[in-house]
Amino acid sequence: MIVDKFLRQFIEVATFNNVSHAANKLCLSQPTLTHNMKKLEESLGVVLFERLPNGIKLTSYGELLLEQARMMQRIYDNTLIKMEIIKVRQEQSLRIGTGHAWWFIFMKAMFVAHRQRYSNANMHFELGNHLWLMDLLLSGDIDLFIGHEIEGLNPKTGMLFLPLFSTVNSIYARRDHPLFTLNRPLTLEQLLPYPYMELTPDALRHQHLVEDLQPKKHERKLLHLTDRILYSANSMMAALDMLQDSDAVMPYPTSMAPWFSRYNIASLPMTRASKREMVGVYIMAENAETPHISQAIALIRQHVQLHLHELERDPEKAPTSAAKTSTTGNVSPRRGR
Repeated sequence: MIVDKFLRQFIEVATFNNVSHAANKLCLSQPTLTHNMKKLEESLGVVLFERLPNGIKLTSYGELLLEQARMMQRIYDNTLIKMEIIKVRQEQSLRIGTGHAWWFIFMKAMFVAHRQRYSNANMHFELGNHLWLMDLLLSGDIDLFIGHEIEGLNPKTGMLFLPLFSTVNSIYARRDHPLFTLNRPLTLEQLLPYPYMELTPDALRHQHLVEDLQPKKHERKLLHLTDRILYSANSMMAALDMLQDSDAVMPYPTSMAPWFSRYNIASLPMTRASKREMVGVYIMAENAETPHISQAIALIRQHVQLHLHELERDPEKAPTSAAKTSTTGNVSPRRGR
């Protein structure tokens, strides 16, 4: 208390060389301030002031204490500032999971906005499969994640799903894929002879999170995945490399078509669109009202709204055929090997 209170008062008295003026600045009565200075002298066992008719004068002890007190005050003030920075960093730090597509479309912009708002806050992102992210959320490794709604999710997980938007998949392949030469909408059966590419597929170790596996089994049966060559990767860039260097086809959100076009990847025209699915935020129910998490979700919603038309676009509105080769000699960028 002496460092925080009496030394502050001493610095003011020593600066003004006048108890009355210092008392006015400190909003204290003159007797109270005089009493406190006497207590400070008693605690140190020295005389700090010479009382003069027109004010006070510091003794050699007082001059030494003023020098050291100002230094201590600077250290103390800097400590408070640093403690506040740590406090903000801890209170506003976020660990977020997201699907790869959502990072490129809106989560990267959300990160920039959050960083500008809370420049001292830590942020960590995990990109991957929604079951893997659910496992991280349950273990406390992340605070929330953005992903497709998990059909058949075990209700005992205690999760809340907050819908953001609906999305539909297109089927992607390299622009010079043989299927583009047919120049007509394709059926699922026409895709069967070609390898099937999965970006961040479900892992067996995460199946316990799903109480009803029938929806996922039905989807795999519909696509004849047990009879086809399967390629998979947990990296977006690795998946694009594999598409560029093979005849594989890959289902992925229609909203990624413009981004894929930079890498010589285009969406195939299909006779039937895939089922529209909901994408949202998963959080632990008990964390729903946590201030920094609810603020992050509000910021995510803002950036989703900015891209909502793009996120919910139908395949018909996305590129549905291979782009014509430019006559100017420009080539779509390819990732270096």
